[in-house]
Amino acid sequence: MIRTPLPAAILNLVLGVLFVFWAYNHVQADNGWGFFSVLLSALAAYDLYMSFRYFSLHFKIKKMNKKK
Repeated sequence: MIRTPLPAAILNLVLGVLFVFWAYNHVQADNGWGFFSVLLSALAAYDLYMSFRYFSLHFKIKKMNKKK
């Protein structure tokens, strides 16, 4: 049996949302964008991108297994 990438997708989604939240709070606290805010935003973007990739891979695997 093949494992699905669903747990990795959920983990990356949670981390992405957390990084967005932390970046937003950091921008509000410092009254602007600093290095740390940009870093958190970049990490959030990467995690959300990987999450959507894992979700699409999960559904492709599920669709292929249905055809068999």
